[in-house]
Amino acid sequence: MKMTSSLTMIKKCHDKVQKNLDSDVYFMLKTPMGKRPLIRKLMPAIVVPVILAAMVLFMAAVAAHCEINEQPANVVNLNVVTLKDAIEAALRDNHRVRAGRWASEALKKDVNIAWGSLLPKLEFEESYANTNNPSYYFMSKLVQGRFASADMNNLKNPEPINNYRTNFKFEMPVFSLKAYIAIDMANVRAEGRELQQRRLEETTVLDVFKAYTAVKTAKAYKTAADKGLEDATEHMRLAKTRLDNSIGLHSDVLQAQTALSEARMRFVSAEKNLNLARLSLGLMMGADQLFDSAEENIDFTPAAPEEYLKGAMGRADVAAMEKNHENAQQSVQMAKAEYLPSIGIGGNYQMNEHRYPLGDEGKSYYFGVFMKLNVFDGFRRESQLAKARLEAAEAGEHLSGMKQQAAYEVYEALMTLDESQKRLALTQDALSAALEGVRLIEKRYASSLAPMVSLIDAQTALDKVRADAAAAQGQYFISAALLEYTGGRILDFFGVNNSGRK
Repeated sequence: MKMTSSLTMIKKCHDKVQKNLDSDVYFMLKTPMGKRPLIRKLMPAIVVPVILAAMVLFMAAVAAHCEINEQPANVVNLNVVTLKDAIEAALRDNHRVRAGRWASEALKKDVNIAWGSLLPKLEFEESYANTNNPSYYFMSKLVQGRFASADMNNLKNPEPINNYRTNFKFEMPVFSLKAYIAIDMANVRAEGRELQQRRLEETTVLDVFKAYTAVKTAKAYKTAADKGLEDATEHMRLAKTRLDNSIGLHSDVLQAQTALSEARMRFVSAEKNLNLARLSLGLMMGADQLFDSAEENIDFTPAAPEEYLKGAMGRADVAAMEKNHENAQQSVQMAKAEYLPSIGIGGNYQMNEHRYPLGDEGKSYYFGVFMKLNVFDGFRRESQLAKARLEAAEAGEHLSGMKQQAAYEVYEALMTLDESQKRLALTQDALSAALEGVRLIEKRYASSLAPMVSLIDAQTALDKVRADAAAAQGQYFISAALLEYTGGRILDFFGVNNSGRK
């Protein structure tokens, strides 16, 4: 309609300009000296296209402005993500998972550090000394290769002498049981940390699934709130219609208005909770954006309870505790190694010069084999050995307790899943009954056989059952995922392999 009117105006403007141009009209400029011709007759080929282009640009700008203003103010661009993509993004970008990977890589360096104690140690040293001490004077002359018989007369009151000493030193253990045990312990610690990282990834997958399910549950809550709002609006309309027809009460309208306001508040809260759930899902994925769940079905078929118990005993956190117990037992062997000697070789190559650094005026070397044995250290070894045995016993108790806890968690998850399944069926039955109850009371109220308060009570019960049904659906899926998590099977359940854990 608006576009047709605008085109008509453009056509009339074109005809008027063309008429003026054909009648030899001049554009005049009013000045103190009278009217003066400003522009001679304009060519139609120049004027008409310019006017048409200006009108078209103006209309396009107005149309764009209208389109922008017609968009709702609360429109949010959402990133729809599937559960598989959400899990992969979390294992790749979640900051807690990434920090755990850095920690694992850092702990692996302890293995290289432990191996370093068995490799040769090379040192270079350059030093300078100036002295007139007789002993150092004699020694400096001797190592520089410049000692002569005349220097014996100068020992009582020698002249100051310079000495630049260049020294290359090396040392290497040949036998050190403590070093070998330390390497084994470093490897076991690194393996244990890798297992902890795997358990952290399993926990992250569970948290992502919870956040993903929370989005679905929040959407169901919003749908229930929207339906409740529609029902409350209909009840308000019905109460007003009865009042207008002089067969209802004003108090019914007020009660319906109160119920409508409460329904609106529930809808506002449902919208807020949905946006928070979407933001929480993005947070688990390592992003600061809102992510919405895709429309997909989640299938779950539980395995036999024995499978979950077996998986719980080999769970990553249980295996990590076994590595910790193994290291505690190695600590006992480390303490016993203090009673054994350590054997090594060492030596140095030395150059001395009295004029400049790195000189080789005098050259010498040293090579030797050494053995170190701790004979007595104030009973420190005995105390370390006793402490290591106690810590090994402590680690064993922690391991046994963790295995019992893992078995208990499986039983708890199984019972929680059974409860969630039953609650889901009960809420579906309750929802059907509540819907039928509201329908019947609406008819009775329309026929003046039931008061408004009965209709509002029935609607309140229906809204609660709708919310309970949405919560029961989400809780069922979370219970299923929790069972897979306690059984150590959650990565396989969601199809996460090593390629997905980068």
